[in-house]
Amino acid sequence: MVTIVDCVKRTSNEGTDFIALIVQSELELVTSKYGNVYVAARKASVPSTLEWDTAKMMIGKELPGTIEKKECTPFETVNNDGEIVHANERWTYVPEQQRTEVEVPQVVHLEEVETV
Repeated sequence: MVTIVDCVKRTSNEGTDFIALIVQSELELVTSKYGNVYVAARKASVPSTLEWDTAKMMIGKELPGTIEKKECTPFETVNNDGEIVHANERWTYVPEQQRTEVEVPQVVHLEEVETV
């Protein structure tokens, strides 16, 4: 499960404004390369067709799914130290697969019935 923690206004490449929901994973313990343990939570942005007021009301709600690192088109970003970093992966929301059970009909073999 992920939790909606915020919403933001964004503009698409085509110039259309939209609202994105910011989702966050559950907390997880991570060990740094130096052996230090710390707590982290992954975040991802999910585009929506919601109006601003409706999106704000969604904060705190949970959605089924996970946040996973996925390969994407290379891009540049600035890290906390102000350095430009080149990346080709993003944290992405992956919805839980809807599993629908398909009922398989049982084959019933009828034996010949003798008529009296």
